[in-house]
This record gives sequence, C-alpha cells and structure tokens, in this order.
Amino acid sequence: MWDTRDITSICLNCFGTLDPRTKVCTHCKKPASDDKTPPTALPLRTLLSGRYLIGLPLGRGGFGITYKAYDMLTCRRVAIKEFMPKGYASRAPRACAVVADEAHTKAYSYWLTAFIQEAKVLTSIKHMEGIVSIYDFFLSNNTAYIIMEYLDGMSLHRFINGRGGRLHLAETLNIMRPVLETLLLLHQHGVIHKDISPENIQIVNNRTIKLIDFGAASIYTQNLSKPFFVLKKGYSPYELYSQSGEQGPWTDIYEIGATIYTCLVGNPPPEATERFAHDKLVPPSALNVQIQPIREKTLLKALAVNPKERYSNIGAFKQMFYGEFMPGSVARPTKPTGT
Repeated sequence: MWDTRDITSICLNCFGTLDPRTKVCTHCKKPASDDKTPPTALPLRTLLSGRYLIGLPLGRGGFGITYKAYDMLTCRRVAIKEFMPKGYASRAPRACAVVADEAHTKAYSYWLTAFIQEAKVLTSIKHMEGIVSIYDFFLSNNTAYIIMEYLDGMSLHRFINGRGGRLHLAETLNIMRPVLETLLLLHQHGVIHKDISPENIQIVNNRTIKLIDFGAASIYTQNLSKPFFVLKKGYSPYELYSQSGEQGPWTDIYEIGATIYTCLVGNPPPEATERFAHDKLVPPSALNVQIQPIREKTLLKALAVNPKERYSNIGAFKQMFYGEFMPGSVARPTKPTGT
C-alpha cells in the first residue's frame, strides 16, 4: 500500500497533506515554510532508501541523529536513528553522505560495525515489549540507519516534572518494574544499554513503558576494547569515566539506581567522580522520602561507586527491591526537606 502523494505535498510535522495554495497542513495547521534543515542533519524531504520521507530531527545525541519520518510503503510514522557520532564525522550542507573525519577514519569504521552488530541484536529481540520496536536497518550514505516505531507519549523526565519534581515510591515501583524486566532480558542477550536515565525511559500514551535510545549500547560479551559510552552527570557510573573501567550489567544497575533515586528525591545523585573521593550521597529517607529500610539499602548498594560493591546482575537487584518478603516497616525521614 504505497502512498501516492507527491512528497512535496506532505507535512513534515504530522505527515498530513499540505494545502496546495497556502502550503499549510490541513490537519495540524503547521506551515511548510517553518521547516528548516538543522545543521549536520539529512536534508528535509530526503526519501531514504526510496521509501522513508525524512522529517525534522527528534533529537541529536552523542552517537547520532534521530528523525521523525514517514514510511511511504506502509503509510505509518516511524523514527529513524542515523549513526553519526559527534567528533567522528561530518556532512556537507544539503548533502546526504556522512564523511568520517580524516583523523578518525579507523575509529568511525570500527564503531559503524559495532552499530550494525547492535542493530542486528535489537532486531532479533524486537518482540520484547519493553523496548522500542525495530522494523529495519540498512547501510546508506556511508553510515547506517535503524528504523523503529514512533512513540507518542512523554519521557519519564517530563513525567516527573509534571508531578511536581518527584514521585511517590509506589508510582516509582510501577514505572521501573517493566524497565528492570526489559534490562534483564537484554542482559541475557549480552546487551548493556549504558545510557539509562529519565530522558531515555518513555511513557507511551497507553501507559506502556519503553526503554529507548540504544545509541550507546554494546554487546559486553564481545569484550570490545573501546566500547562507546555516554557521560551523563549524575547517572554515569565511575567505570564509564575510566579508560580501563570494565563495563557490564553492573553499569546499567548503577544507572537504574540513579534513575530511581531521581524519581524519589527529585535530583540525580552527585557525579560518580565526585563521590569517588568523598561520597556525599544522601539516603532518600534523609530527604523526606518514606521507603522501607531494605529497599533503601538495596538502592544504595546499586549506587555503589565501586562496581564490585554493586549487584552483579539485574535479577538480584530486582529480587531485593521488589521482594515480597520485605518487612512493612518504613524508614522515616530524619528531617523535613523541600521538594
């Protein structure tokens, strides 16, 4: 079922039809004149692989650009992740091809291969409910693309802000349970995410919880010598700051702990490098959060600066954090604090 419309008549915001006279979308009322190609992005209205109409970028991360796009073949909105790591590659204005920087040609090629391998893994587990569905991936323009479902909803970060800056324990438990179950399955496939934060947990309109943005993910069982990583203040564990730091499930466990901490407290923990010399992490119960002592102890263990002091697998953390055996006693706040 191919969309037979001229691509110049399609709105790049909602993919409805532009009024031929005013060039304003008849559905969302957005004028086509507002569409401008951002620097380094694919030109707007590029027909990628002969079928994907490129719209405006949804975001630019350290490893690539994610676009809102429209599949002319299936007539559905999709999101497209383009591999284009910052500092490794560039693109001429109005051009599609990505050019690896001369000083980073080997590194770019290496990580492009890793990106393709990761796409293959994600495609093999695309049936998993807790991750964004992957439809396709392919090579083009001297780079690679992952085609995935377009998610309507909001990030956990935005959800927290909408609730006054922090969540109750019960609400946090409900949101994070499917994320932990998804990570457990990912780790069983040898994949670690390495960029878990409230920004990368999507609450879809039907209340489904999805883990997104696998741009930094790696197959830790392959022992890659220079695995990609994202440094995100308050969420990145200490081993991501070190060239020799070994990465594994414990890396995701720290980031999950930091995300839970943010839900409850309203702010992420201090940066891991700051905590290494002098740990000033304040327990949630000292910040007016009601939480069972065993849960708090479990959370703080997940947030240990030393990877060897954390849980080594998600299953063990989940069992302790959600265990039915937990006593009903609650750690009371030691002093009142503001939100």
